[in-house]
Amino acid sequence: MLMKKHFILIGFGDVGQSIAAVFEKAHASFVVVDKNEAKLKDRGFEYVAGDATDEELLKRAGIGNASTVIIMLNNDDDIIFTTLIARTLNQRCVIIARSNATKSIDKIYRAGADYVASLSVVAGQMLAHIALGHEEDSILMLEGLEVGRYTLTPGSPIIGKSIAEARIRSRIGCTVIGIEENGKTTTDIDPSIILKEGMTLAIIGNCEQVSKFRDEYIKTQ
Repeated sequence: MLMKKHFILIGFGDVGQSIAAVFEKAHASFVVVDKNEAKLKDRGFEYVAGDATDEELLKRAGIGNASTVIIMLNNDDDIIFTTLIARTLNQRCVIIARSNATKSIDKIYRAGADYVASLSVVAGQMLAHIALGHEEDSILMLEGLEVGRYTLTPGSPIIGKSIAEARIRSRIGCTVIGIEENGKTTTDIDPSIILKEGMTLAIIGNCEQVSKFRDEYIKTQ
């Protein structure tokens, strides 16, 4: 599958369908992975039918070129294993995973997920909106996960730096998952992108990280 910098949505249950609907509305580039091909046929989007714990299947979904992987499976053991495989095949993508039991959260993080949350259908829709840069300000998610959207104002110390030079993730812990400029939103986050005044960044992190990002990088007028 010759896609690049796309989303991979693993699991097409209630939450997965909710997220896919948002992606479709936004005309996002995404692939759905699910065992039940009957649910995927004639839906108008790219899909790969099969077991997400199969390394070859994830390769067919374009895991090596994906920007973000969202894992919405119903079994935590499958989530852990899928996360481990996805991280092995793509070191740079953002992995957002659902946890069905709180005891699994740490294991999913250790497997390589960037963010783990116990998501309801509504929370899934909110997550997809934020990943696409469509929400304003910040929204508090379950398990302490927060997503925010902030515009770089004059005086921000990261203006003029590339994303790599700003070291937002290593210094603050947040990950930039979307950039809006001149009315256009991209989720293809190249580390060489130069941050400019007026750019709006969609970021994801825990409450403390997002608060620190806002305090250090967003200057009030």
